[in-house]
Amino acid sequence: MIPFNLQREVLKELHVGHVGIVKMKSLARNFCYWKNIDKDIESIAKGCKVCCLKQNEAPMERSHSWEPPTKPWQRLHIDFAGPMSGYYYFVIVDAHSKWVDVIPTKTTTSQWCIKQLRNLFCNFGFPEVLVSDNGPQFTSKVFKDFLEGNGVIHKTSAPFHPSTNGQAERYVQTIKKLLNCMHDEKGDVEYKLSQILIQLRKVPNADGKSPYDLMFQREVRTDFHVMFRSEQEERENQGSRNRREPRRKFDVGDRVQVRNYTREGKWKFGRVLRREGRLHYQVELDEGNVWRRHVDQIRSTCYGGKN
Repeated sequence: MIPFNLQREVLKELHVGHVGIVKMKSLARNFCYWKNIDKDIESIAKGCKVCCLKQNEAPMERSHSWEPPTKPWQRLHIDFAGPMSGYYYFVIVDAHSKWVDVIPTKTTTSQWCIKQLRNLFCNFGFPEVLVSDNGPQFTSKVFKDFLEGNGVIHKTSAPFHPSTNGQAERYVQTIKKLLNCMHDEKGDVEYKLSQILIQLRKVPNADGKSPYDLMFQREVRTDFHVMFRSEQEERENQGSRNRREPRRKFDVGDRVQVRNYTREGKWKFGRVLRREGRLHYQVELDEGNVWRRHVDQIRSTCYGGKN
């Protein structure tokens, strides 16, 4: 439950990237709640001039249906958005997780596309299928040879029918809209893209899992985890701190006995000079020497020693 004085700051964070009412609500359900939060989200989005001006048209009926993939990175969809602000944007979408990557560029050649895909395949492995439109960079011999050489089946949309590549086409429109929304905000293209991609990757899909969750099979730590640390996490951290804290500790100035490993007796008297970390101390002996000892090698004493 978020207190009233923090709600505006949370709404501001949810609104980053102008991702829309549905995605803002979906993200909020995973991290925070207060009474009438849905109405507040609708109010901030509908009251945003940028969001109102950049809204999509009503969605068209889908004309092509792909076989649903059963695992991440099984089928990828690629396309270009732009030009916008002097850049084209290479969009890559995983059909299973809806993981999206966007790479800004001033060139759209086959060789450049191959270089970017090679980097992605290095990180995530080779997909089984890659879907694109009939752009010249995707239908060239060098691009075809690259995919065939790595065992990737290349499928293209019908000529003049880009909706066949609907996964990428939808994200192209999303990226274009969000970049336009952030046009007047601070930061260069790379920074704005990073903000957009973080939002898109952490928002849950229809099945309740985010692209982060599906790609990495674990909950990825995001800025919202920093903002809303759960009570369970706090209890675990407190328990961990309690377990780490030594059972015995000494303050600077305490009179102590320290273990002696010479033939002059097992213990010497002194005073704690300083603490080093959690378990080590420097002790000034009554004779004037300074010894460094572990807490297990020190014990308290009431003996006053020299004045």
